[in-house]
Amino acid sequence: MSFDLWLWLLVLVSALLLVTIELTEDYLEQGWPRIRRPADGWASSDSVHLLWTAVGMLVFPGIVLLLMNLAVIVWRELGMTLVLLLGSILLAFGWAAYLLLISQIGGVDQYLESIGITLPLAIVAVLLVGDLLLLVSLISMLPDVSLRGIVP
Repeated sequence: MSFDLWLWLLVLVSALLLVTIELTEDYLEQGWPRIRRPADGWASSDSVHLLWTAVGMLVFPGIVLLLMNLAVIVWRELGMTLVLLLGSILLAFGWAAYLLLISQIGGVDQYLESIGITLPLAIVAVLLVGDLLLLVSLISMLPDVSLRGIVP
């Protein structure tokens, strides 16, 4: 991909991060704590809410790792690696589910919270793998720094 496309992708992800922060802030400012009982009765509402909070706590570091990967690609004029691509896809899946929950469009948030603990557990697992892949990609793209060059 060209330099301009990577730069625009960096700007787009940054803008989506700002939107996600604003939606999360609006979601958290509602009646807190939001206590709902799941319809199936498999889990308490506290554990379901805690798992969705864990999803949010994994989405934001993943977004920052993606931004750092894109910044290194723009800075060093590198190409996309398969590890970065897979990590980005897994992050996008978890990010989309999290945005569906916090955007509260058409009652989708109530449906996602009523499913129980299965969906947030699966998304947490996907986000853990995605964040780990993005971290590995970032470490592999950073230039090698020797301590001999830094310390006199």
